[in-house]
Amino acid sequence: MENLNSFITDMLVGAGIDAGGIEINPIYGGGNNRVVSVQTNAGKYLAKTYYSHPSDTRNRLAAEYAFLSYACKIRLECVPKPIFCDQKNNIGLYEFVEGRKLESLELTQKHIMAAASFIKGLNARQDRDQTLPVASEGCFSIERHFFIINERLNRLRNLPVVSELDRKVISFVDEIENAWKSIKNKITSSDGSISRELDAEDRCISPSDFGFHNALLKGSEDICFIDFEYAGWDDPAKMVGDFFLQPAVPVSLKYLDIFISEALDYSKNKAELAKRARLLFPVFKIKWCCLMLNEFLPDAAKRRRFANPTLDPEQSKLLQLNKAQTFFISKEA
Repeated sequence: MENLNSFITDMLVGAGIDAGGIEINPIYGGGNNRVVSVQTNAGKYLAKTYYSHPSDTRNRLAAEYAFLSYACKIRLECVPKPIFCDQKNNIGLYEFVEGRKLESLELTQKHIMAAASFIKGLNARQDRDQTLPVASEGCFSIERHFFIINERLNRLRNLPVVSELDRKVISFVDEIENAWKSIKNKITSSDGSISRELDAEDRCISPSDFGFHNALLKGSEDICFIDFEYAGWDDPAKMVGDFFLQPAVPVSLKYLDIFISEALDYSKNKAELAKRARLLFPVFKIKWCCLMLNEFLPDAAKRRRFANPTLDPEQSKLLQLNKAQTFFISKEA
């Protein structure tokens, strides 16, 4: 913490902010990263130390900082302002947003439309930022989506079996694979161009891990979207799937049509993109089943422990397996 205090002080000074009276406190629940609040005489800020490992090649700090810089450049008010970026120490300094997390049951059409308008706003300009990276696991052909999910299933299938819990997860992965084969066959037979890539103008700038689990309600109405380490250029079908399928704060599918209509309004081919989003929805449900089992993968478990060293790994695994099994059989998703 002493080094972190020094690093953040230097960042504040670099940003022209008075670092006097600095007080740093951890905030748990930051996903893969170590997150702290930074109170100074000048105000309150948020600092993230991003997870980094040789097996994880994504530059999370660069992705989030570039995304927020673009969003602020085009004057979107629903995201935190980026303040300073320390690439050497892998720390980002941001505006601190006072707000609370939303629960699924309190979501209204107004909230969903705010999220859709955020996507539309990111993509409404003709001069969208071409320097932004491709989103995490971003791809532009159906065939490539298939490949990524196949790889995720392969990693899960090859987990070492050393406990009864491991045997249960392997058995569940078999169930997922059976459903996955059927989904792939159905999509391939209905769309003969699975190798064709989306045209550049139909791609979207996406927060990627997008949903109300990464949002704060400020006051009684305004929503601020947060956490963009996976952000970048992506397939709008994946953006739609992620928004509705993320399990932390589920969004009812009764809002699917209005969300798609607003969010994809940046494209002249909105109708075709909407059709693609509905076609690929089952694909991303399978992907989210895999994502929910990340706790069983060594690299993902390391990221979680980096963010929160107090986690009980076995308890986390059991919890995630139960959630994934419930999600898999859910009718709405």
